[in-house]
Amino acid sequence: MRYLVLTIVLTLIGAAAAAPLAVHPFQSQDPALGMIVADRVAEALGDGVIGPAATPALVAPLIAPNGFVSPTVFIDDPGLSGRNAAWLLRGVIGVDGAVTGSLRAEGDALVLRLEADVLGQERRARLSGDRDDPGALAQRAAVLVAAWTGRTATATGAIDMSGSDGAVGRALGLVAAGLPRDALATLDQAAAEGPLPGRAEAQQQVLRDAVEGADPADLAGPTDLDALAFRAVVVLNLGDLAGAGAAFNLLGAAGVPAGDVWDGVIAHNEGAEADAAAAFDRAAAHPDFDAGLASRAAYRHTTGGPGAGSDLDALAARPGASAGGLLVGVVAANLAGDAEREDALAAQLGRVAPFLAFSFERRSFLAFDRDDALGAATALAVAIELERESDLYWTNYGWALYLLGFMERSEAASRRALDLDPGQVIARYNLGLVEVVTDRLDDALATYREALRFDPRVEPEAIVDLVDAEELYPDAIGVPFALGELEEARGEREAAAAAFERYAALASSREAHPAADPARVREATERAAALRAPLPPISIEGGIDARLGRRGPVVETAQPGDPLVVGFEVSTIGDALPRVLELHASLEDSDGVVLASAERNVDVPMGAIGFVVEVARLELPDPLMAGRYTLVVRATGDGLEAEAVRGLDVDGTAEIVRRLVGRDVTLLALETEQALFAPRDVAQSGVVLARLLAELQVAAPIAEDVLPSIDTGRFAGSSGGEAFAASDEADVVDFLRFVLAEGAADTSFTFVDGYAEWLLQGAP
Repeated sequence: MRYLVLTIVLTLIGAAAAAPLAVHPFQSQDPALGMIVADRVAEALGDGVIGPAATPALVAPLIAPNGFVSPTVFIDDPGLSGRNAAWLLRGVIGVDGAVTGSLRAEGDALVLRLEADVLGQERRARLSGDRDDPGALAQRAAVLVAAWTGRTATATGAIDMSGSDGAVGRALGLVAAGLPRDALATLDQAAAEGPLPGRAEAQQQVLRDAVEGADPADLAGPTDLDALAFRAVVVLNLGDLAGAGAAFNLLGAAGVPAGDVWDGVIAHNEGAEADAAAAFDRAAAHPDFDAGLASRAAYRHTTGGPGAGSDLDALAARPGASAGGLLVGVVAANLAGDAEREDALAAQLGRVAPFLAFSFERRSFLAFDRDDALGAATALAVAIELERESDLYWTNYGWALYLLGFMERSEAASRRALDLDPGQVIARYNLGLVEVVTDRLDDALATYREALRFDPRVEPEAIVDLVDAEELYPDAIGVPFALGELEEARGEREAAAAAFERYAALASSREAHPAADPARVREATERAAALRAPLPPISIEGGIDARLGRRGPVVETAQPGDPLVVGFEVSTIGDALPRVLELHASLEDSDGVVLASAERNVDVPMGAIGFVVEVARLELPDPLMAGRYTLVVRATGDGLEAEAVRGLDVDGTAEIVRRLVGRDVTLLALETEQALFAPRDVAQSGVVLARLLAELQVAAPIAEDVLPSIDTGRFAGSSGGEAFAASDEADVVDFLRFVLAEGAADTSFTFVDGYAEWLLQGAP
């Protein structure tokens, strides 16, 4: 059935810097505790150490044709606490060492598992201490890391999570999560209750300077790398791209290569390609920063510049290239569609980072693409040892073994994938294929039907595989019967009939074959005849329903602008409906002129003789004169057609709340995250608008604190709080009309957040 492809995920993450050492937050059941322990370790190690609030964002994304891609998504460790995370951080940030870890309470003990990479050498340790004294554990960890890195550790002091230390841990976590204003508010509140530790005071000041727009150059200094990194992350997450670019530029100048990469990413995002190219050139010029070459290669490929291939070749030729740099290189080659270089870099990565399954995964995909089943199986054999619980790898391993002819082992691999995930339909198709080519047709049919139970849409490659199997395994006479089953399931009646006829002919000519069941031959003959017979008609039974949206009320009299979900039942007197129905709904005037229409295709369950369908969304025109109109619905499939009509009265004027309900748009309250109106409120527009205005009034003080002044539009010159307080019902209606004009449907969002964004756009 082929193999599953793991799609590369495109995403832009936060930012920051590096240098000799970076300490990542320690993953913990209590995130604030993991953060404060890691920060104490960083503090104890002295100058040139990037703390955990900034380190996660130092992993700069690669420029991709459709956005950005972060290398962190390829190591299958969302907490970045395992053995693969330390070398990734060191390599993609450009530091001499990186420290990660996890912190867990085990009975009365607090256990810290440290993972570090120092100049390419792995360091691991398990430290245990008193659960009530995390400060002592932080001190021991700092001493150990100092020994690993040739530093001296100072005293860390006690940690009291019930006091300011807990607030500091939460604040640093908010910084790492991209919420600097919330972090500053947390520290300010803690400072009002008592003095903050010295390091936290400095972090508080950096936050305040960034929020107030101070010049990042004020923090420049060769020994202030943590402050530079912290500042860069905060400014980026405040949305000040120009300020963030300047901060990262300083970080790069201070010897932190990730700063140059981030400078290039931001410049590219702003369309300043000359500045971006210069920044990526600086990143690539760092002699020990392998990720710089890969980052520039991705940038050059995306922007169409020359040299992407030569950058990847230079990376591959570097003696002792880092695992982090090679990982970025693999991703860059993938983005460029350069399979040969990607395979070579993935092979190097597998040797340098033998515990990372991703490199073997990529090599298996590339081997499949070039029809090298042995190469794929070899790579996947390693991948499944590294990730024993991956249904993806077991599924693909089963397919590779099928291609190699190892049927028993292929079946075992597919069954293992299904043990891990019963809904893994690709593995189920692979299993059915093995069963049918080994003359177990009954088992194969049961397996294929189970796959269709999980997903009624037939996997196209399953058809291809059975067609190939007819040629590869001519003695497996059940193959055409299974093919007929799947062709019929996807509505291909002619192809299904032909496959059943081939089975009947083969089985009838081989009476001695154990798979040549006379009853099955009769079944195939009868099914072929039924498939070739004229189809019974289909019809639309019962009435035609129209409602506002999927959850709104039934509409008896519509209003102009109403978005209607039109529902009806299609049935047949035959054995089954067509597997795919094309639906159409329209509103016509008395002269038969179509005023609005909507279309949709639906998959019908196999064997259904009656099926309720919906066409969403038929939007009535606005304006529309009052009167009687005709609602026409039509269903077609396999050359059959059914049509029905009903009258629909239209009266009144368009109402904004009806349109929101009809589009299934939900607005949420800021504090409670509860819906501010429900479908039952369609007749209460005034009440709903008053509720939305009240929400703006309540949120006005918050808007005053967090929104910048408004530069354009009807509220130009106002602060956010002033604009919220001055808004009236007409403004709210204009905002809602804007939301609908932008095509909002089947969505929910916080009302005041959307309103604030609209204000900053000039209230169009």
